[in-house]
Amino acid sequence: MKLKRFFALALAATMAMSFATTASARYMGDVNNDGEVNSSDALAVLRYAVGTTDDMDTRFADMNGDGAINSSDALEILRTSVGSVDKIDGPEEDPTIPETAEEILAVYNNAVNKAVDEKVGYTKQRTTTVKKIDAGSYTSVAGDLVKDFLGEGTNELKNSGGATKHLKKSTLEVSDLTQVKCEVRNDTYTVTLYLKDGTSSASKSSTKDNSPIAKSGLVTGKSVDANVDYINSQCIYSSITENGVKVEKVSAVTKNAQIIVVVDKATGNLLSYTASFEWGADISNLSVTFPPVKIAKASGDAHTAVVFSDFKW
Repeated sequence: MKLKRFFALALAATMAMSFATTASARYMGDVNNDGEVNSSDALAVLRYAVGTTDDMDTRFADMNGDGAINSSDALEILRTSVGSVDKIDGPEEDPTIPETAEEILAVYNNAVNKAVDEKVGYTKQRTTTVKKIDAGSYTSVAGDLVKDFLGEGTNELKNSGGATKHLKKSTLEVSDLTQVKCEVRNDTYTVTLYLKDGTSSASKSSTKDNSPIAKSGLVTGKSVDANVDYINSQCIYSSITENGVKVEKVSAVTKNAQIIVVVDKATGNLLSYTASFEWGADISNLSVTFPPVKIAKASGDAHTAVVFSDFKW
């Protein structure tokens, strides 16, 4: 009786171990991590290849190892699913892969701050598009002037290294974000940050700015100039009043801010950086002595994109 019970327990343990081993195995092609390699995975790869989704584990998608993810990989997944080719073990889990929002944000902050500390070289391109200007009866007269003032168009600079004024340290916190994602490839992390909307205001007596974009490492300043990426209320207020124009108050908003960076896994070096955001400003009681001009309210909306590339570490 005891012998039968021993064999029963041994058989149960063996089956449990076998089940655990099978359940934990993950093969190339299982991009949705459901334990199967099938047509759902192939469809996900095709959608990724044409840019309609990024919701999959790209580490398991490059079936032929050519460094690209495309229809050839989808076809190989289908062949694997029907047994035409043998299953291939997927990559081992990397314990250093950031998973929590705190860990992913740390990859971003560390990479940006390292670039600042080491004063690396790069190319920076800022493009601003003014979408709307409303200055009442003065709109048609002031339109081109305002667009020029806000730096509409594309401004490019090349930093050969040694300068820090074109990129600042990031102090972003998880509370500044609505969502964060990290895509892991063989040698890189691609971190995407979605920032909360924010506001700023400036007057003769006070200035405030609670916009997360101000903490991201993009350059802001006390006045509008070619190096400023994020034009907040203080920039606008100072630039207007220093030319003798009176302004009661400037209020501004930032919306839909998104930042995508690619970071080298081994070194933590920043390889590319792209930020985009919508912003708008309202100016209250603007007046000029000569020629006499008074505008009770003027407003405008714009979009800015900033791209850092060609980093020289």
